Amino acid sequence: MSEDELSRLASDLSGELRRRKNSVTIGVKREVVLDACQKITSLPGFYHLSTISGVDLGQEIELLYHFWKGREIVSIKTRVPKVDPHVRSLSSVLPSSLLYEAEVKDLLGVQFDGNPLMGQKLLLPDAYPADAPPPLTKDADPEKIRRAMELE
Repeated sequence: MSEDELSRLASDLSGELRRRKNSVTIGVKREVVLDACQKITSLPGFYHLSTISGVDLGQEIELLYHFWKGREIVSIKTRVPKVDPHVRSLSSVLPSSLLYEAEVKDLLGVQFDGNPLMGQKLLLPDAYPADAPPPLTKDADPEKIRRAMELE
C-alpha cells in the first residue's frame, strides 16, 4: 500500500495515520469504525480480520481492529468511553468478528451493537459475578472476584 493511498484513506475517515515498519494504524472516532473497517477490507488482499484487541486506558477502552495481508498489517484504532462502552458491530459485514467482539465484551465490557452474542458469556464462567467489572479492566479486583466465585 502506498503512502498516498494510506494518507488518502486516513483523510477520508478523518483519522490519524501512524506507520511503523510493516504496520499502519489509523485512529478514528468510534462512529466511523464500521466504515473504516469496510474500507480496509475493500483494499486488495486485506479481507482478513485477524483479531480485535483492547486495553483499559482508565476512562476509556482503546480498541484495535487488526487486518493483515502477507507481512503488512493495517489496524483501525478507536477509543470508547467507559461510561458509554458501545460501538457498532462489524458482524453484518465481517461475520468473523462475532467471536472477537464477544471476547472483548467479556474481558473489557465493550458492547458491540448489532452482535447477537452480546447477551451471552463466551469466555467467562457462569459463576462470574454479575456485579463485578470485566476481568481485564483496571477496576477489576481479582481477589474479590475469586472470593465471590468461591474459588478461595
